[in-house]
Amino acid sequence: MKALDFKFLFKLWPYVKIYRFLFFATILVSICFGVLSTIRPLLIQYAFDNYIMNSDVQGLMNIMLIILFCLFFEAFLQFVFVYRSNYLAQKIIQKLRSKVFFTILRFQVRYFDKTPVGQLITRVVSDIEAIASIFSQGLLVFFGDLFKMLLIIVCMFLMSWELALISLVCLPFLIFSTIIFQRHMHLAFVDVRKYISKINTFVYEHIIGMPVVQLFGQEKEQFDKFEKLNLAHRDAHIKTVFYFSIFLPVIDVCAAIAMGLLVWYGALNVVSVGNVTIGELIAFILFINMLFRPLRSMADKFNILQMGVVAVRRVFNVLESKNYEVDVPVLKDKLSVGDIVFKNVNFEYKENEPVLKNISFKIQANETVAIIGSTGSGKTTLVNLIMKWYAVKNKTIFIDDEDINNINMNQLRLSVGIVLQNSFFLSDTLMNNIKFFNEFSDQEVYDAVKKVGLEDFIYKFPDNYNYHIGERGVGLSQGEKQLISFLRTYLINPPYLILDEATSSMDPETDRLIQRAIKRLTQGRTSIIIAHRLSTIKSADNILLLEKGDLIEMGTHEKLLNLNGKYANYYYQQFIND
Repeated sequence: MKALDFKFLFKLWPYVKIYRFLFFATILVSICFGVLSTIRPLLIQYAFDNYIMNSDVQGLMNIMLIILFCLFFEAFLQFVFVYRSNYLAQKIIQKLRSKVFFTILRFQVRYFDKTPVGQLITRVVSDIEAIASIFSQGLLVFFGDLFKMLLIIVCMFLMSWELALISLVCLPFLIFSTIIFQRHMHLAFVDVRKYISKINTFVYEHIIGMPVVQLFGQEKEQFDKFEKLNLAHRDAHIKTVFYFSIFLPVIDVCAAIAMGLLVWYGALNVVSVGNVTIGELIAFILFINMLFRPLRSMADKFNILQMGVVAVRRVFNVLESKNYEVDVPVLKDKLSVGDIVFKNVNFEYKENEPVLKNISFKIQANETVAIIGSTGSGKTTLVNLIMKWYAVKNKTIFIDDEDINNINMNQLRLSVGIVLQNSFFLSDTLMNNIKFFNEFSDQEVYDAVKKVGLEDFIYKFPDNYNYHIGERGVGLSQGEKQLISFLRTYLINPPYLILDEATSSMDPETDRLIQRAIKRLTQGRTSIIIAHRLSTIKSADNILLLEKGDLIEMGTHEKLLNLNGKYANYYYQQFIND
């Protein structure tokens, strides 16, 4: 891997190009700042040789006023540069962060199956901040310092090539040291960013799963795992500090050697030969300080650039990923209530591990079909394919007589209302959780609650609709969460409905409310119900029984009981107890 791979920095150009005027204006400010900084030693040299040595008080006062003006203007330019570079950085990362999150929103569900959430959080948050530092503290400052150094070197040679050569005697060694330094720093920063991502992933997963960790008494074991990650991150960061601690003394030693040689040679020349003036000697001393000071800060800038390049590489790995869903144009204004057809559907999440095997069935428009089966039989996979969360071959699944691969994803998902066993909840009021990002009026919510028959359910909460639900639905039972999910779906009024294990965690009273809601919801819709409760399954128009990815039985409740097959056995063993 290259020490500082500039090709990744060039990937940022499309985002910089939007603000190119600001970008180049900031560079121009840094150039002016460098020119003013370089003029100051020249003015001091002129003051010594022409006014101080000649005791010209008036001339000295005049040039001091000029130097003072330059200092104030230099300070103003520095303010403009710092403000504008940070402003530019925030503008760029605002666009970039939005693009990254938009890209993540388009990813197939398969991508999230194999990518830790904490890793994506790192890409969107801390990696983007590292990219911001490229512009606010790295690239533009680096350019300004480099320009200033080149300008200083040119001025030194124009004043006295002999003093310039003596002053720069250590420069080749310093350049060589800088190259070695940045190569090692790059590898160290790759490790730092890697462990930051791992820590984010670990912390996120364990905070989400804290009840399970505590339930099994795994606090100490999980803390020990965290300590290992934390120590690995510390060691990686200390490695960068170690390299940095070596590099800074190298700069200081080189600066001291250059200063010593300059004073020795210049003083001898002033005393014996006389072709070097006092003013020139003082100017060269100032130039050496100005030359080596940016080198010290450039070590910091290398750190920032290295960290930023690593972050750019990781962020663009997400942006350039081919895991996003390729959508198709909207063919119809709206999907109408129609059939759902599966034709010889085969599917596997992992190669050579089939989940569905040659599945074929048809759900008529306005029909309610229940799908049952043991865990791992493929029930939820059917839902995943209908929602286009995973890709299937062409002409295998049809909705409303249209190949699912020819239906726009957004249009499809707005047309299919789905109630999952575990729904997502906002840390917000009950009303806003029912609306759930949709622009329904409060009156529409009131009407929906009344029609579904959940008024008593709502009014049992303190503050009713203004009751505040905690993060992830804390404060609600599983049954209450599912009732709210039913209300969300009813408000959307979709032509298709899927209930995926939505009645699996109900007490008798909540089950009564749910059954009433299901009857209301399934009216005038093509519906699929994945459930285990007899009360839900018996009323379905058709029942599909899956086993290990095969469709083994299909028919009404009475027909399947008369077959005396797997469903009847399932019924008598499990449901008769109800």
